[in-house]
Amino acid sequence: MARRSASLLCIGNVTVDEAIQPDGTRSTEWAGDVLYAALAARAHIDRITWLAPIGADLPLDLLNDLAAADVLPAEPTRRRLPTIRNVVTYRDDGTRRWELVHGEAHFDAMSVHPDDVRPQMLDVDGILISAMSLRSQVALTPWLRRHSAATIYLDLQEDYLEGHQATWLSVIASCDVFMPSEVEAVALAGTTDLERATRMFRELGPRTVVIKRAEHGCLVLDGDGDTVVEVPTERVEPTDSTGAGDAFCGAFAAVHLSGAGAQTAAHAGTAAARIAIETAGIRGLLDHAKADHRTIGVT
Repeated sequence: MARRSASLLCIGNVTVDEAIQPDGTRSTEWAGDVLYAALAARAHIDRITWLAPIGADLPLDLLNDLAAADVLPAEPTRRRLPTIRNVVTYRDDGTRRWELVHGEAHFDAMSVHPDDVRPQMLDVDGILISAMSLRSQVALTPWLRRHSAATIYLDLQEDYLEGHQATWLSVIASCDVFMPSEVEAVALAGTTDLERATRMFRELGPRTVVIKRAEHGCLVLDGDGDTVVEVPTERVEPTDSTGAGDAFCGAFAAVHLSGAGAQTAAHAGTAAARIAIETAGIRGLLDHAKADHRTIGVT
């Protein structure tokens, strides 16, 4: 697919993730949903910016690496706070336990709120809202709907589903493309019938619904049709599964904004997710973006 001039603003968090493997091995990497998404999108379109509070401890070298990939912050303003830090403990069965080291209030302070968005940032073709604090996403999504003509892509924070289903359903109505994980879809729709869930979500307002199913690919319901299409993915052994869904959303949004159909965009998303999980943190996607900006997995 040829590169297009579409523009995308990715909104989310920058984090430091410490991974603890079942054998006790530890590794620490710079990460964050907004960086996974922006780097994956950069493989397909040139006009990418990202918006996330920058912690006082974020090194200049990381910003320089991102600049070398032409993935620039919309406004590089630092907070006088440390970067969000997660400890991710992997279990033998493949599940994970997340710990927010600095707590919920800090996570909210390092998320994006309407006051952080400048008018000039809204002059884009698409806006991808990645998982942030509950207060942030609940306020920001409808605010963006009212203040921007951009196509809005929404990915949720699964940690805040319990007890907030009604709130999330109202937020979903403000986006054009809804991209939950399978866990999120089941929790929100109240059913394990994923085809039924996609149709329920579309009735809320989004034109396109994509349910991400990790190694099982994704389900896509697009436009006015009633056919839910399964888009498979190639199974690989992950080095670090963190960031796969974020990379999927970034690549999907970029290709979709370029004029491709949702199924083609989903194939790009699954390809980007594979690259994300091949290395720890954002390194794999960053290396690809810095190398030659080649399109990932789409012909």
